[in-house]
Amino acid sequence: MKMADAKQKRNEQLKRWIGSETDLEPPVVKRQKTKVKFDDGAVFLAACSSGDTDEVLKLLHRGADINYANVDGLTALHQACIDDNVDMVKFLVENGANINQPDNEGWIPLHAAASCGYLDIAEFLIGHGAHVGAVNSEGDTPLDIAEEEAMEELLQNEVNRQGSVKAV
Repeated sequence: MKMADAKQKRNEQLKRWIGSETDLEPPVVKRQKTKVKFDDGAVFLAACSSGDTDEVLKLLHRGADINYANVDGLTALHQACIDDNVDMVKFLVENGANINQPDNEGWIPLHAAASCGYLDIAEFLIGHGAHVGAVNSEGDTPLDIAEEEAMEELLQNEVNRQGSVKAV
């Protein structure tokens, strides 16, 4: 086939195309929407970390697990203790968070508060049933890992009151 014949055939195709049903269809750009979906637990932990109690309540009402733990076993309550967020600690406990849930290393939230020296959080946790005698995977109680004198005194007094572990 000669080049001129090919051009003529193509021109005939184009003439038939113009005004055809296919030609009149609007162009459709098929894009696949990419959706990022976060694990519900991760969304819950993020809302707690941000201190957004309204969002946390919405998530709880939609079935979020208040005791959800990340891969390290940390719950929102652990994280609130680490972050010195006493308001979130109170909010989570008042909404049913397990005050004595251990992480993967056996630390309960009181261990975290004790190691960070957050006296107000430790007092709140103890007042709401935190086990001062809880032992982590290293065999340490919150008293064993406390470094500040006021924290040691608080924990020792509670140990003496509860009689749950021997004084060190």
